[in-house]
Amino acid sequence: MQCNNGYYKSRADSQIQSRVYNDELTLTSTWTNDILGASSTIEGENLAKSQLGSSYEIKDLGKAKLILGMCIDRNQKGDVTLS
Repeated sequence: MQCNNGYYKSRADSQIQSRVYNDELTLTSTWTNDILGASSTIEGENLAKSQLGSSYEIKDLGKAKLILGMCIDRNQKGDVTLS
């Protein structure tokens, strides 16, 4: 099911939305009024924040460090590890 700004809701979990735009993959996870997002590029991240900011008051808390009880680690090459 397509939502606003070209996102599609996951059939497995309606709180997960994804979008492919100009070869950039962007994912969002919404829980009540909290949204956690990830994008394959900085440009995709900035576009998603801009679009969300046009509809909602947002506060960017920086890079996520924890999701669903898993630690998010990033190395200098940009690799992401969940533990």
